[in-house]
Amino acid sequence: MRRLSWRLGLVAGVAVLAGCALKEPPTHSAIVKQALPQGTRIPDAWRAGGRAGEVGNGWLAQFNDPVLRAIVDEAIAHNPDLRAAAARVAIAQQTVVVVGSKLLPSIGIGLNARAMDDQDRGSTGSTAVFLSAAWEADVWGRLRAQQAAAQAGYQATALDYAWARQSLAATTAKLWYVAIESRQLLALSEQAVDIYTRLMTLVQDRRRAGKVSDLDVVDMQARLEQAQGDVQAARQAYGDSRRALELLLGRYPAAEIEVARAYPTLQAMSPAGVPAAVLERRPDVLAAEQAVVAAFRNQESAALALLPSFGLSLGGGRFSDTVLSLLRLNPWLATAAVGVSVPVYEGGALQAQVVIATEQQARVVARYGAVALAAFWEVENALAAEPLLAAQLPLEQKSLASRQEAVRIATVQYTAGRRDLLWVSQLQANALQTEGGVIRLGSTLLVNRVRLAQALGSSYDGAPAAVIGGPLAAASPSAGAGS
Repeated sequence: MRRLSWRLGLVAGVAVLAGCALKEPPTHSAIVKQALPQGTRIPDAWRAGGRAGEVGNGWLAQFNDPVLRAIVDEAIAHNPDLRAAAARVAIAQQTVVVVGSKLLPSIGIGLNARAMDDQDRGSTGSTAVFLSAAWEADVWGRLRAQQAAAQAGYQATALDYAWARQSLAATTAKLWYVAIESRQLLALSEQAVDIYTRLMTLVQDRRRAGKVSDLDVVDMQARLEQAQGDVQAARQAYGDSRRALELLLGRYPAAEIEVARAYPTLQAMSPAGVPAAVLERRPDVLAAEQAVVAAFRNQESAALALLPSFGLSLGGGRFSDTVLSLLRLNPWLATAAVGVSVPVYEGGALQAQVVIATEQQARVVARYGAVALAAFWEVENALAAEPLLAAQLPLEQKSLASRQEAVRIATVQYTAGRRDLLWVSQLQANALQTEGGVIRLGSTLLVNRVRLAQALGSSYDGAPAAVIGGPLAAASPSAGAGS
């Protein structure tokens, strides 16, 4: 038994030492070159401009809004979808353990006991203890390729979680500013009702004095009723925005969350870096890259399955019986075997698996190209919109001030009989419309700034959005729960 075990151990050691090395996975540059359409060149700088310099993290602090920070933390801690994404990371991590266990021996112990009572012969019994071990020698690297594929899959899942975490923070911030916008628009609608109510009183006074016709009264009444209807629509929009925000926070959507009355002061835009850096910062792009690596390993494993497989098995134990004990024949048993499995005919299944794995690899490479181009598109759009919105807002504010002054002058002239009501009401409607545009523009500018930070791969807190090539500590569920 000892000689046999020694020989089998020697065979196993030789098999391990002679195991073929895995192929090198495709590099980042190779994946980018293969994924992007031929002729697509990544420029050295953003076409839409943007400040030079390295992209930093902690974009949420730029808004100087403690309330927003608190609700983002609440969303990260309690959002159900993010908790589900964290569970997917844990599942992927344990999948690596399951796949990796195939590289190790499997050991089992069998126990068996039996007793029999005979009235003539008395009680007899038997026992058996058996230990078995089996191991597949990964000579060609098929099992190691499967383990590497599972590890890359885990990395991709963890990076998807990191992107979901950053996206949740950005979506919460955007909804926060949309809720502020809806609150201001509601206040503007209520202000319009007050304005038209005062104009209605003025018109009625002039009608009693015989200075205007019934047409002026009816027209102003219609404008007042329209303004009252707009208040109801604005209340509905305000409630919808708050319920959507509460849903992200994991609260019951009751439209009870308190929303700020005004926008925060926006700071200067941070550096935007270079386009190529986005591919190494954004978790969703990095996750797509890891999916390519996983598909490469799966294709390698499928190809290696065409080669013979080698296995070792050992077994040993002792059988004890009353009769055998009397004869002093209770034996120790031992077995050992070396097995070779050669795939001869599988109906084309193994070759089909190779083709499937190859096409799966082509699919994820194409998906990586789509994710990368979408990332560039998002950044270019946000960068292009930033200066336009920043230049438009002060112009709209000046226009609002001019329109409000025109309404004041026209109202004075109407009171003096030098202007008709239609002129005054039209100027007032234009002023209210312009003020609503200023409110929406302020929200659009803030939302675009959040969108730009997310598109660049900047994290909402101080930690990187994803750790490249490491244990992905910033992308782990535990990191997200403690933020």
